[in-house]
Amino acid sequence: MQTNYLKKYVISSYILVWALIILVAGPASLIFHAPPVVMWIVRNLISWSPTYLLLIGWKKFRPGETRMEFVKRCFSGRIKPILLLFSFGLIFGISIVSLGILSLIENRSIASYIEWGSVSLPLSVFLAFTSGPTGEELGWRGYMREEFHQKYDFLKASVCQGLVWCFWHALLWVVDSDFTDWRAVPYILSNIVVITSLTVLMNIVLEQHNNLLYSVLMHFGFNIVYVFLDAGILFFVILTVIYPIVTLMALVIRNKLTVRRG
Repeated sequence: MQTNYLKKYVISSYILVWALIILVAGPASLIFHAPPVVMWIVRNLISWSPTYLLLIGWKKFRPGETRMEFVKRCFSGRIKPILLLFSFGLIFGISIVSLGILSLIENRSIASYIEWGSVSLPLSVFLAFTSGPTGEELGWRGYMREEFHQKYDFLKASVCQGLVWCFWHALLWVVDSDFTDWRAVPYILSNIVVITSLTVLMNIVLEQHNNLLYSVLMHFGFNIVYVFLDAGILFFVILTVIYPIVTLMALVIRNKLTVRRG
């Protein structure tokens, strides 16, 4: 019977991250009352769990290849500075446009939704970059993307990746969210739609330029907004509408380019 290495990796990644949240982040917050910057560092260490798991347990998930061969392939694509900036700007821009729409609806300035917090700006940016953007991509858009694309066509493989990535955060929706009443429903739906759409957008770029630096910057463009954002559930509702529209447009362009090359 053929071993399902992808299934093993997905299940293991869920078990590991939930165990770390319960056994490490939980006590750090509830028992030791760690200050915000310490909790941020703890969350960053936990966000690297897909990479820890992949590299430490490599022979369990990809026995026919060395770690170095895999890592080199994940960063083998040509780097185009303009495309790097565009990749970041597209995802960051979607959030800014959504925030602009929210400000018009609620008749508030965009600046009023920004909360700088107690951590300095340079440290906030550094911690945001060294969390999910650098910690998760080797697992999600590196290993998992390759495995899913061996099984399914582009769109189905991307949606499956997005759903796995999305529900990997599920425990955080309960323990680390401001939306614990009726707003939890649109918040969870927004996570599902937005993260899946974001995965499709990442994969469109990686299909043309197989270098994880692109998805790292797209991930960073997505995360950095939430470091300073103080907005209600309507913001996430707006994202839920805009992301599928942008993703559909990107898919249409991708399909037209694919037909021309074919």
